[in-house]
Amino acid sequence: MKDFKMLTYETIPCWYELSFYGVNRRPGLLLRIHTDFANRTKEIPADVPGVVNFMELFGFKKFSGKFGGNLGFEECLAYLGTKDNFLEYEIPAPLVKKFKDGPCAHCGGTGRSEDLDRECLYCENGKESYYDYDAAFAVSATLTLFFEFMRFPDCETTAKIPQLMTVGTSTTKESGGWYIGGDYSCELAAYLRSRPNGTIPEMVLAMQIVHERMEGEIKSFYSHSFRAYTQGNDGWLNVDCPGDACGLHPANCHTNGDRGYEFTCHNVDQPIQQFTLLASLAALHDLARLKA
Repeated sequence: MKDFKMLTYETIPCWYELSFYGVNRRPGLLLRIHTDFANRTKEIPADVPGVVNFMELFGFKKFSGKFGGNLGFEECLAYLGTKDNFLEYEIPAPLVKKFKDGPCAHCGGTGRSEDLDRECLYCENGKESYYDYDAAFAVSATLTLFFEFMRFPDCETTAKIPQLMTVGTSTTKESGGWYIGGDYSCELAAYLRSRPNGTIPEMVLAMQIVHERMEGEIKSFYSHSFRAYTQGNDGWLNVDCPGDACGLHPANCHTNGDRGYEFTCHNVDQPIQQFTLLASLAALHDLARLKA
């Protein structure tokens, strides 16, 4: 950009956005990147430190950084084409919880423990489960990389719609360190202030759909762990998902007038939580986009 602008203070034409899809189809995110940004950036080279470090850390086999085709590690962002001057990429929610072939070794596939006279502790309906994070690692690392490259565009796009939020994430192999944060624009904060205080059901539903896709049926003790709600008269938004006080909240103790504000996270410990919270932000974006 010729003059530096701050999203929380000024209206900036959109250069990328995240949408949610999940009703009546495999759930996931839709990443849209304006053609002006893509044409100027062209590609993310495979030899930049961020790509090299992730390739070494996770053992990814390939990376594609050229706009106009599949993107990312293992090409996990599927290119759908261009619509209304935006390149569109589909990001299905990665299936993490999987089941082994054959019957459970502990109950013989009956799903019940004869010794304890109860459901088997080692399986679900006679099948033993395991967690495979490979696809989730690829998606998270790809988004972490691209969010960083898209954080401060060096040109203003010709988009007729405003940027509603920016997002940043981190990716690691360790438990913890799965940061997610960013900025809500003036327009998005105004939308939040315009709503009655209380639950935003579309955000809650998006989290539940994605979480269930990634980890299977939501256990009853998690049923009340999905929350997204505003409080006060300043657009203060809190978002929670299953975990140890895991969620999103404003980065400061107050929001300011008609400005946007920064948001951050707490205890995002693994990729299922990160993608679940991304789905909530995508759903929020879609709601606000209808009003912006």
